[in-house]
Amino acid sequence: MQLRYGSGTIDFEISEKHFCGILESEKEKPASVEDLLKKAVTEPINAPRLGKLLRKNRPTDLVIIVSDISRSIANYKKILKFLVGEIVDAGVDEKNIHFIIAIGTHRTHTPEENKKLFGELFDEFEFIFHNCNKDLVTIGKTSTDLSIEVNKRARDADFVLLSGRVDFHYLAGFSGGRKSILPGISSYDTIRTNHSKLRREGVAPGELKNNIIAQEMAEALELFKPDYLVNVVETTERETSRIFFGNPVSAFEQAVEYFCSRRNQSINQLGDCVLVSAGGYPQDNNFYNSHKSLNLAIHSIKPGGSVILVARCQDGMGNEKFLKLMQEHNIDQLLNYPEEKIEIGGHRAFVTAKILKQYKVYVLSEISPKILKSIGFIPINKIEEGIENIKKETGDNFKLYIIPNGKTVLPVLKNQRRQL
Repeated sequence: MQLRYGSGTIDFEISEKHFCGILESEKEKPASVEDLLKKAVTEPINAPRLGKLLRKNRPTDLVIIVSDISRSIANYKKILKFLVGEIVDAGVDEKNIHFIIAIGTHRTHTPEENKKLFGELFDEFEFIFHNCNKDLVTIGKTSTDLSIEVNKRARDADFVLLSGRVDFHYLAGFSGGRKSILPGISSYDTIRTNHSKLRREGVAPGELKNNIIAQEMAEALELFKPDYLVNVVETTERETSRIFFGNPVSAFEQAVEYFCSRRNQSINQLGDCVLVSAGGYPQDNNFYNSHKSLNLAIHSIKPGGSVILVARCQDGMGNEKFLKLMQEHNIDQLLNYPEEKIEIGGHRAFVTAKILKQYKVYVLSEISPKILKSIGFIPINKIEEGIENIKKETGDNFKLYIIPNGKTVLPVLKNQRRQL
């Protein structure tokens, strides 16, 4: 068999008696973006057609909140251009249309990235980068007493439209929807306090209910009350699969349901171990990006099981704050680290600690074995080495799943419904 590794592949063999199954999504042949947009705009979810709503409200200051480069969307330029056309056709003057880039705590873009993401629109309209440290306003508190501070420019607008992509998210359950508000255009303090709850029970990819981080995001959306939503679901090959227009809550919920119907993989039993590729280049360019696959892959195995992660990581670790936290603290120290001291940046270290506490993780990569050992991972030189180690630990009757692209599927045990 083969798994993607950087720009190439790695061959390996495994005995059929150990093989539990390959977990991957079916290939899709979606309709054209133009057809998807026409269907979405004429069949909005729990809301009037966007043009009709705009003619009724007659906004003179309309803000479209857009995703940053870290949440890049295939065909974003086409989708946003279509959106602007629909808005202008409804009688809104182009000079009254503005864009806010929801970078949360991320960096701003380079000119090349702006061009890649937004195309000619970036030169034709006003684009503002959100700043999580200034020009903010408080809009209330959640039921958990989290103070929601958001971008004042967005709050002051007559009409606010959210746009984004639905995908798995290791803290929020799913990206898209309410994430345009929190963390997208929220203050650093609001984002930090929300994200610091990342070790709590229920915080996991694919989970919305009983997930305090997702709950606070949803309540932030309710406090802000945006007017409309456009969310995209993509195929595993990063093509536009479907587009959802409509009510910011209902359209997001339907987008999530559709996404799960494509990406949740039903399994009959939990395995003893899982062999997962980060999906090859560019998904496995560094360790920080690659090891996100663990958050999904561990749902296929028993507590105490083992993971073999295949990721070239030719660009190194990818996040120095993450590396520093992992090297300066042992697993138990990270698990008991005070929430109020958790800062944005290397915060994924605390989720990684939860994984390493429960599972043994072997890594095939170009990262120095010394570095991998220093942060709790077990370096191997080939896949068969990891399999042999697992055989020694569990005996010769172990069962193994294979996941060719770790960020694209969520294993779900049969008859165990996810909390959406």
